[in-house]
Amino acid sequence: FHVRVAVGRRRGMALAVGVIASVLSLLPTQSTSRRTVFSVAPWVAAGLASQIAHPLSAGAAPISSPVAKVTDISSLVAKVTDKVFIDLRVIKSYDVEVLEDAAIRGRLVIGLFGSDAPEAVKRYMEFIKGTVGQFADRADGPSYASSSFEKIRPGEAVGGGRITGFDQEPFAGVMEYRYRSRLVPLRPVLEVNDLRHDRRGLLTKQRLSPGPEFAITLDTAPKLDGPNEVFGQVLEGAELLEVLEHLPYITGSASEGKGTAADAVFTAQRALMMTIAKGAGDTRVADRTGQLLRRVEITKVGVL
Repeated sequence: FHVRVAVGRRRGMALAVGVIASVLSLLPTQSTSRRTVFSVAPWVAAGLASQIAHPLSAGAAPISSPVAKVTDISSLVAKVTDKVFIDLRVIKSYDVEVLEDAAIRGRLVIGLFGSDAPEAVKRYMEFIKGTVGQFADRADGPSYASSSFEKIRPGEAVGGGRITGFDQEPFAGVMEYRYRSRLVPLRPVLEVNDLRHDRRGLLTKQRLSPGPEFAITLDTAPKLDGPNEVFGQVLEGAELLEVLEHLPYITGSASEGKGTAADAVFTAQRALMMTIAKGAGDTRVADRTGQLLRRVEITKVGVL
């Protein structure tokens, strides 16, 4: 599994051109802001191209069987009360006519700690089954089967779970979720346990987040012990985790590394462009640091 640097940088340049074009489209033709954008455009394009991480050799062999067996995940940290599976399709390259020709498929089998984290497990199972809120009887609600893995914090965790069509919007002064034109009121899961983020393959989610997002640790992650809760562990699928952690992603810094002069210039460029775009009312502006540059789809989920 290889990623060519030259190809990645061209895509980085294309990304930069798209960002700049979207900003220009929102600004008056003769405005000072537009002239400012033109003056910094070449620098921004180079900066965005340089912020993409390109692993030259991931060292992860393709998965030949439907289920990748565990090879490097430690023993259980708590009692498993439920087991679920998540089937993935990873598009490792876009340089093909048919994306399936560049796809890796595999399965994560996850054990859930219902005794130590009963509320978190209950919410997670609802998104596995599609039975959250008012969809409990019909089981056709928002489900992880319509989600993906989108972000990575290298050496810490890979995150996903954002479900297509399941979005927040203001309602009666608060932010509520909506799915298929129906409100799905969710409140944060507030519970505490003694489990720590002390190894690879742990299932975790933010304590104060009511949504479906979750992450899987890639190593020890003590920074997550406060804001996050451990509620499960990967039992099978270690090779899939290796594939995910070696995908290219947006680093949010210059290729020369953080703390360098080049990184300082890039950071200033990014701040300038984001300020201009926000000032122009572009609601698409967001910090995309850690965003995976390959598609990682969750194709099927279920209870074992």
